Amino acid sequence: MATVVHGAKKGSSYKGTSSKAILHQYDFLGDFYRLFLGPELVFSYGMWEEGDTLESAQNRKLDYHAEAAHAVGADRVLDVGCGYGSLLHRLVTVHHVKHAVGITMSPGQATWARDQHWPRCEVRAENWFDHKPDGPYDAIIAIEVIEHCAGNTVWRAKRVARYREFFQHCHSWLRPGGRLSVQANAWNERGWLASLVLPPQQLAPHGSGGTRERLGLKDILGGIKNVREGLHASRKVYPECFLPTRDELIDASCGLFRIVEAHTDPDDGVATVRSWLEKAEANRVRGAELIGEDAVSDIIREQKTALRFLREGRFTVFRMVFEKV
Repeated sequence: MATVVHGAKKGSSYKGTSSKAILHQYDFLGDFYRLFLGPELVFSYGMWEEGDTLESAQNRKLDYHAEAAHAVGADRVLDVGCGYGSLLHRLVTVHHVKHAVGITMSPGQATWARDQHWPRCEVRAENWFDHKPDGPYDAIIAIEVIEHCAGNTVWRAKRVARYREFFQHCHSWLRPGGRLSVQANAWNERGWLASLVLPPQQLAPHGSGGTRERLGLKDILGGIKNVREGLHASRKVYPECFLPTRDELIDASCGLFRIVEAHTDPDDGVATVRSWLEKAEANRVRGAELIGEDAVSDIIREQKTALRFLREGRFTVFRMVFEKV
């Protein structure tokens, strides 16, 4: 039977996204999300192939991370940011994991997962900073969690230091040679500011021949709009969150892990958000009854912006597999 263990509070040092912000994102707004996330309640981008439904794309994504982390048939696997527990359930029922542990800061998500009474699953309602495993893990999976690790700081060095804390924790929890599979929303490699303010034609990777002409008035006004939309999302939908870049994660993991796989999949983000947005619009009236029209409008506005940003190459879906050294 799934159990919930509550982590104790410790100290006052920075520990990522606050409990207050998590309650807003996943418990309050979550009442609306559950109307359009699909039957597995997976709140992250799927892996799409032609003919997929949202459900099949999400299951493919879960299976990918289980296999990439070498979790199949493992004794102990940790899911950091387990959400409603869809990966935990799939690990034990499809991938023959003997004991799957999930941690989430959302009391609502933890309670929902516990109430499913899945065998060999343990759900802990705690901050990962406070996680004390009962033993080493064979594999760790962290799907769209790193965005919660750095807060809203604009300073790269501080973000990398906070990401490194995450990698240090994972390193200490893993057996020798254990793997960590990460999925993240990530800014274009040119950095968060350029990702917001530059026109799409200037966001091409360095050395790829992308144009670097001077910005015109239309470009400047577009950049201002993008900053405004980003600030709206960070205030109303994802408070205390910040996207990394690929290089920031590479720097943060240096000396702790070697990278065995890394790729970007923006089309997966486009297909997932498009599906969510269609279902969100269809459930707008019911959503307003649950969380209010303003909150529903904030979510739909953020999703429309995310869809545009993904299509314009401002941010992407990044997947990396790390092996402990």
